[in-house]
Amino acid sequence: MSQTRLRSWLSAVIWTIAGVGFFFTFFSGGGPGGLASDSMRHVAGAGAVAFGFLGYWLALWLTRQRQDRPPAVDERDMQIMARANQVTLVVVLVGIFAFSIGLWTVYEAGGQVPVGWMWFLAYGSVILASVTSSVTTLILDGRTGGHG
Repeated sequence: MSQTRLRSWLSAVIWTIAGVGFFFTFFSGGGPGGLASDSMRHVAGAGAVAFGFLGYWLALWLTRQRQDRPPAVDERDMQIMARANQVTLVVVLVGIFAFSIGLWTVYEAGGQVPVGWMWFLAYGSVILASVTSSVTTLILDGRTGGHG
């Protein structure tokens, strides 16, 4: 298994676990309306995202290039990662736009959006970007035949 594929698998699993943890934290205990006053849910949500970042950094360190081995990434991997980043950018931008329009539509009559949704948008976009990048890399790597 190539370094790119292994890192993508690890990242997809780590960020999916972080995402499930964050979504569970966000929607338990009253949803977005009660998030502003619930500091424990703030800490738990931040902990889920911190788990994602720490797990990802640990995966990068464990799969780093060793001096006694041949290069772990070639030109094909670089092209796959570049294409995955392009797809991720579009998915995240469209997702944020659609979510924002949805919030506006739902809360237009009331004139204000519960602040909890801003937390959801911030953390959710990080999780969405991380999972999308990993899954897109795996799909593109598989389509080009993979290696290693």
